[in-house]
Amino acid sequence: MSMRFSLLMFCLSLCVISCDFNAESAQGELIDFIPSKSILVLESESLSETLEDFISTDLFENNKSLPLFKELQENFRFVKYFEQDAEAFLAVTPIGERELATSLIIKDKYLNLDSLQLSKEQKIEYAGKSISEFNLEGFTFYSTLLNRVRIASESKLIIENVIRAHNNQFKFDAIFYKAHKAATGNSSVFINLEEADYLYQNEFDELSPKSLQGLGKWLSVDLDVSSGNLKWSGVILSEENSKKLHLFNGTSPTSFRLHEVTPTNAIGFMSLSFSSFETLQKNRASQNYSATSTFKPLFENTNEVGAIQLENGALVYDMISNNVTQALDSLKVISEEESSFRNQTIYSFEPENVFADFSPLVSNHKFAAFTVYDSHFLFAKDREILENLLVNIDNRSVLSESSSFQNAVGVMSSSAHITWAGQLDEIMDRLETSATTDFLPNLKDLDTKAYKSVIMQATQEDSFAFVNGIIAKAKAETTSTEAIQARRIKLDNNIATDPQFFINWRTRQKDIAIQDSENTLHLIDKNGKTLWTNSLDSRVVGEILSFDIFRNTRLQMAFTTQNKLYVLDKNGTNVNPFPLDFKDLVTEGLAIFDYDNNGKYRFVVVQDEDILMFNKEGKLIKGFDYKAQGPIQRTPQHIRIGRKDYILVENDLGLKILSRTASERVKPNQKLSSSPNAWGLYNSSFTGTNTDGDLIEIAENGIVQKTELGLSKNHFTAIHAKHVVTFSENKLNINGVNKTLDYGLYFPPQIHEQSTRTFFSIVDQQAKKVYLFDEQAELVPGFPVFGSSQIDLDMSKPSQLHFTVKGDDEALLLYTKNF
Repeated sequence: MSMRFSLLMFCLSLCVISCDFNAESAQGELIDFIPSKSILVLESESLSETLEDFISTDLFENNKSLPLFKELQENFRFVKYFEQDAEAFLAVTPIGERELATSLIIKDKYLNLDSLQLSKEQKIEYAGKSISEFNLEGFTFYSTLLNRVRIASESKLIIENVIRAHNNQFKFDAIFYKAHKAATGNSSVFINLEEADYLYQNEFDELSPKSLQGLGKWLSVDLDVSSGNLKWSGVILSEENSKKLHLFNGTSPTSFRLHEVTPTNAIGFMSLSFSSFETLQKNRASQNYSATSTFKPLFENTNEVGAIQLENGALVYDMISNNVTQALDSLKVISEEESSFRNQTIYSFEPENVFADFSPLVSNHKFAAFTVYDSHFLFAKDREILENLLVNIDNRSVLSESSSFQNAVGVMSSSAHITWAGQLDEIMDRLETSATTDFLPNLKDLDTKAYKSVIMQATQEDSFAFVNGIIAKAKAETTSTEAIQARRIKLDNNIATDPQFFINWRTRQKDIAIQDSENTLHLIDKNGKTLWTNSLDSRVVGEILSFDIFRNTRLQMAFTTQNKLYVLDKNGTNVNPFPLDFKDLVTEGLAIFDYDNNGKYRFVVVQDEDILMFNKEGKLIKGFDYKAQGPIQRTPQHIRIGRKDYILVENDLGLKILSRTASERVKPNQKLSSSPNAWGLYNSSFTGTNTDGDLIEIAENGIVQKTELGLSKNHFTAIHAKHVVTFSENKLNINGVNKTLDYGLYFPPQIHEQSTRTFFSIVDQQAKKVYLFDEQAELVPGFPVFGSSQIDLDMSKPSQLHFTVKGDDEALLLYTKNF
């Protein structure tokens, strides 16, 4: 009886809290029989309608086959033996330290059993009352009848407790009755916030949303799923005037702005707004909160502060100033300018609990660095956290740029004392890190793609805190314009090579391989965790290649340095008999040929004018008798057309198209002067450009076709079987479609093809901008983004792409784009 209540927690209070009003019942006596210590109560004027509304949601429809949902239905199985077109209460009650039980409270006339089922009833006497035990279809439940009200439960203990409470004239919690009287909806949910952890303690380890603690005792919410969104509104009630929300008494809420600086891949944010900082402090004093800091004067000109939790769990606190110049001047007295990052100054100061004057509304944390963006004063533990935040802000990867988030904001209140918000995907990822081993598979398989953004608000007014919230549906027509999420991963030393993806065959995740200036090779996972490091003899030459040396789906990486040929497994361990050592320098990147696709690999190593081939046993292969014709200018290529193999070698004399034995296999029928760009296969012809900027296509019979393109002397090309991309001055041409970019210093364009999708990228290394175009040569929404190297693109997920690129000297970036 553990898994089932995670779903209730997810639907009703997952992303921090769920809030709503309950309708006062025409048959109010039902409320008197709610089991004592119940922590979640659902009231419905028509149980059948409420259940139908829930079953019709995308959340249920997309997940009804999951064990999680099946178990939930099983635990409420006894409800089917009652007429459901009636008013009823469903309650969830702890029994013991970790067990939970469900029960139904309904008028007696709605028990719906036939004579055969009734004949299986067994009577148990308890405290002067009768308990009926029913064992139907292999399922046992218990029931009793008190004052014409039927209480049924899967637990006999619950029924006994209800009988004792009735005999002793004990009624349910008094605050609950107040919440119930204020309710207005047809379907309402009540959650005991002080005991809510019972709902998920079996499924999650150390899941404790501190920002929700101390808000009040009972949360009462009306549910609305009619529009497809999961919406709620209601109240929080407390026993006395000593809860967090009462600290806002006498202040008015203002519009929140934290979403302007919250990354789309953050776990979320919490915003506090108030019209008077002075009144807030008086309320804190009345509740005996005395913590303060030397930064207190900073907050006299603000109406909003808040906390942002980044994807790695790091915290950034924000203060939005109404007088930026005055606030910055006051901070300069106690801080010093440390550095500049992306044209933003970062300041450091002695660690202090800067936001002590907002306890207990925010948790106590010491900060030692801040920066100012617009009117946002952003505080963090160190400089690196702020740099990671600024990367997303600079790339417009913030919630205020997310169309789905703005759609959700549009149906919420424009102001509230407390606002919690985030993107559901990121919240789910965070929950996975806290899930127990047994529950994790259910959470991973939970399909929430129909929903996107989560927003919850609370506003204190007199003795009530009004709450509302939404788990908003994703809108397909807006997803392509979503902001691009960025993760920044910082190394201890400067980056020396372009980052590349490497598939971990065990996890099927794409990790990132990169070398630093100390020649250390790092393999880093998507969360920024270093999986291993390997100290190499020198700099990696060319690309790192992935292949399967044993043909057992377990991938390795292979590459050359200046003096070695390495083959490493997923743990960074050398694969025997590698590495191979060379006396002469390796001058071009490694190539791996597999002529017949049978695993007989040839490792192709270039040393100035020489080409050496080795097998996977590390032995030199004879038979490729290449005669030196000048220094080789790039990594040789293997191209197969039909049953014929062609090896392309380029040197000062131009392109040579060779056979497996290095004899010239194709002789162009005219002399060519090749440009420095690589040749490739396009439309079954060997294709490149000459120094005059013309497109050259060489057929297998040697016939040359020349097309004048008018490219500049220093042009770039990228050639693919179906695509030709050129870049000249500031003109990018993709399959005949011209795009004009800003003038700059560009890397050669890249073609990225995977499955049925193709993208084209080009990077301005001077302005540090990455451009990405689709197959129609249209710039992908959200681009350009920051980056200072060529990119590696992963398109393995149809609705998403990831790419990695060098950012600053010591940091790489991992971007995520949703479609």
